[in-house]
Amino acid sequence: MNPIALRLIIQEPMTATTDLLIAAVSFYAWFRLRRKWPSPRSHEQLYLLFFLIMGISTIFGAFLNHAFAYFFPPGNYNLLPNWLTNVLSVCCYPLAIAGRADQLRPLPSRKIWVTATLVETIVVLALTLWKRSYLFGEIHIAICLYLFSLPLLIRLWKDGHRQEARLAIIAIALMSFIPVILVTHFHIGSFMIDFDISHVIIAVAMYLYYRAGLLWRSGSKNE
Repeated sequence: MNPIALRLIIQEPMTATTDLLIAAVSFYAWFRLRRKWPSPRSHEQLYLLFFLIMGISTIFGAFLNHAFAYFFPPGNYNLLPNWLTNVLSVCCYPLAIAGRADQLRPLPSRKIWVTATLVETIVVLALTLWKRSYLFGEIHIAICLYLFSLPLLIRLWKDGHRQEARLAIIAIALMSFIPVILVTHFHIGSFMIDFDISHVIIAVAMYLYYRAGLLWRSGSKNE
């Protein structure tokens, strides 16, 4: 009997690699901030979860969505771990920013802010599971960044915490290019397709979020 040869084929190697780049930046940020905050406050715990879950999510994406997607039958079930954890990670960001804003200056509408974020996240999780489509996750990212987070970052800017607000706003601005890149299928030759470029942008944005977090315990306003 001839021996059975097992050929391990890696699909979309560049896309999987750029997913792992996001994971590396996210885990690095989580590790460094965790050391900087030995006893994290509640909003800092949410910020740490934002990085930790994003790292886990993009590992799922690298292997289940791209590198070894051919192992799984049709139906998008292999994509759900990445999609669902990504929704949870993104949810943690506005919750953390709301806590940060409330810590610096009482935020009267914080309960409404938190409730709206949680309700929206639960709805998106349910729709993603039901339809097995990431369209709702993409809408969720836009809502969490532009509706739930950006106004609070502008508030931080006005309160004098400009450096941390600037870093986060630049990260959100960079993320704004991703829909355009995906819709136009912008690519760099045959080397990097639209997904790869988008992943690199997300990795840069995650690093900027990390740099903003480093300023949370600076003890003074960061002009």
